[in-house]
Amino acid sequence: MLVNTLLIPIMGATVKTLAEMDVGTLEMLTWRAEIVLVLLLPFLLKAEHREAVRTADIRAHAIHAAFAIATMACFYFALRTLPLATVTSINFTTPIFALLLAWLLFGERVSLAGWSAMGAGFLGTILILRPDASGIGLDVVVVLVGSILAAGMNLAVRRMPARSSNYAVVFYLSLFGAIFYALIGGPSLRMPTATEFGLYMALGVLALGIHTCVTFAFRFATSMLIGALDYARIVWAILIGLFFFAEQPDFMDGLGIVLIVLSGWVVMRSPKASPPQNAA
Repeated sequence: MLVNTLLIPIMGATVKTLAEMDVGTLEMLTWRAEIVLVLLLPFLLKAEHREAVRTADIRAHAIHAAFAIATMACFYFALRTLPLATVTSINFTTPIFALLLAWLLFGERVSLAGWSAMGAGFLGTILILRPDASGIGLDVVVVLVGSILAAGMNLAVRRMPARSSNYAVVFYLSLFGAIFYALIGGPSLRMPTATEFGLYMALGVLALGIHTCVTFAFRFATSMLIGALDYARIVWAILIGLFFFAEQPDFMDGLGIVLIVLSGWVVMRSPKASPPQNAA
């Protein structure tokens, strides 16, 4: 899981590097989706993976994939202009939104600690974003929407049939993503330069690495421990943003990050807390 906390900010840095090369978000997502599917196909040579794909609940996987595809699009878009630490810290509001959605949609009980955590997370978000009289920018709205969609993805995973294997989850997410982006991004896709293609390959490999690390982590550790370790991501995000993109959080940013992390920690301590889902 600690390896995973480094891979995700590296993926974010790769997205920012491509954005600085004037590569559009749709182009990044399309190449990434197709590369990930190609990398996954050889694993179908294994009989148990073919059986898992054949017997999977397609509807459940489609719902999960819809949330995941939309979430990825939001975070890739926001990373073009927002600091890596800002996007990462706002991403940590996902467990809070998941708690709120579970209360609204499924009537799950929220404790006083849960409501307090939501309040602290909201305050931390305001401190980081600090909207002025003109409101907040489009990129900020998009990253917040991405966090809400990631919460929906969490709930979709929680309600996925137990027979769905980890490979089936990743395969159908990648398959639906490849089809979706081939339809909307394929017609305008251009031949990348060697540097761009290398970065696209890095996005695909990083995405598979992230999914693999999460899978192994859940085999050997509890959701509580994994959720706690996941917060190391903010350290890497700050360091990578500082040294590679000259992004330096100020005191108010730091205070907001602390509040969001604390609120997420409280939510993770809930027995009904969802496992962390990463927008890879």
